[in-house]
Amino acid sequence: MNEIKAVLKRYYNISADNITPAVGGWSAAAYKIETGQESFFLKEYDKKRCNTTAQLEKLNLCMDIASWLENNTGLNGRINAPLLTAQGSVRAETQSHVYLLFSYIDGVTPQGEPLTLKQQEELADIVGELHCVGADVPFDVSSLKETYEIPCTELLKMPRSSDDTFCLNKHYDVIMQSIEQAHKMAKHVKSLDLPLIICHTDIHGWNLMQSDRLILIDWESLKYTPVEADLYTFWGDWYWGDSKWGSYWDSFLPVYSKLNPGYIVREEVLKFYQLRRHIEDIEEFYKEYTYDDITKDEADEIITCLERECKFLFTLIE
Repeated sequence: MNEIKAVLKRYYNISADNITPAVGGWSAAAYKIETGQESFFLKEYDKKRCNTTAQLEKLNLCMDIASWLENNTGLNGRINAPLLTAQGSVRAETQSHVYLLFSYIDGVTPQGEPLTLKQQEELADIVGELHCVGADVPFDVSSLKETYEIPCTELLKMPRSSDDTFCLNKHYDVIMQSIEQAHKMAKHVKSLDLPLIICHTDIHGWNLMQSDRLILIDWESLKYTPVEADLYTFWGDWYWGDSKWGSYWDSFLPVYSKLNPGYIVREEVLKFYQLRRHIEDIEEFYKEYTYDDITKDEADEIITCLERECKFLFTLIE
């Protein structure tokens, strides 16, 4: 807490009366900051974590784009961008951590519940607006451009083992088959030469806040990519990876299409992004399990996530 207090004072001129842990995402710890007059939300990235490095490399650009979107488009009030430091930066940094500070949103995260019809339509409107303006951001976005690569370097190095007590050994053949199929799909999707725009690419329940309106948060994964990089999360029964809730596609598409009337549904592209996302999640979880200094509880949680992701592969490979 001493480092956090020092960062708040040095970079934001904030004297914190109270700092309490808050619900964060997988990649960052989070804290509620209270001063007596105002409340803030602080995200803390540990530089030592293996999955943080690539994210931090593009963090400034992603946050600059998010700030521009919030201040210059119809997304104002429906997304959140970080507050600037006294030095005019979107982030504060110490030897061991990177920090982002946000205004505090008084609301709840609907991560464990299906969306209401009203929420589905609000989210479709947010995504539709983003895709309307996502081709016109005044930044050099070449570093965020879609490459269609499959993030599987560590998985491909994973040795085959007859010991199936570890879930990835048990599902080894399915994982390798999925990677092979994803590479073939990537080659086809790339050949389509689809138009590219700025997309959020990480839309799910943990990245929503329900206040007086629905707010889409966590813009660290912005990419310059086809629209399907956002839309895959609504197509079929995939939304948040929980098919028991059914599909939101029939309620999402009409609202989205009003803002983007030229959109053509390309199921093979949607399926590619679904499959790649599951492989990416398995890769990231496996790297953390293998290389990070984690507790037993964290290891158990990762194994649970890996088991879940591997089961989804069965539904997507042919």
